[in-house]
Amino acid sequence: MTADEKKRAKSRADEREGAPVSSRAPAWLLAAAWLVPGLGHWILGRRTRALVFGAVVLCAFITGVLLSGELGTPKPQNPFSWLSTFACLGNGALYLVRIIWVNGVGEIFRAFPFGVAGGGSPSAAGFAYGNTFLYTGGLMNLLAVLDTSDIARGVKE
Repeated sequence: MTADEKKRAKSRADEREGAPVSSRAPAWLLAAAWLVPGLGHWILGRRTRALVFGAVVLCAFITGVLLSGELGTPKPQNPFSWLSTFACLGNGALYLVRIIWVNGVGEIFRAFPFGVAGGGSPSAAGFAYGNTFLYTGGLMNLLAVLDTSDIARGVKE
């Protein structure tokens, strides 16, 4: 690291120390970041991060669907199904669109929360991999929401 780079790094650190740190990020910003992967970073002006997070989540979701993965939905006989539901809900609007696509609007209102199908085919060769991609995409988006919160509060550059 050259002397100039050290000076610039020190001045950035000094600016961060002087910047006010908010205790909470705006709820609308976090909701937008969850609903549309990458939107929170886009709103904050972090365009590259927004595109990367959005692309990663979208690619993981599409790959999971193409591999016949099943979106997590709550099942009364399996309490751990709530964990997969939480992971998949992290995909935001992608989750909602897929659930409506598989079930139709009328069925969702009739059968919610138990009895809603998550799509997928357990007999497909890529079923388990598809599930993993769907869970990973959702959890990655939830991490992006936390990152958006840190940036909005001034905790992270």
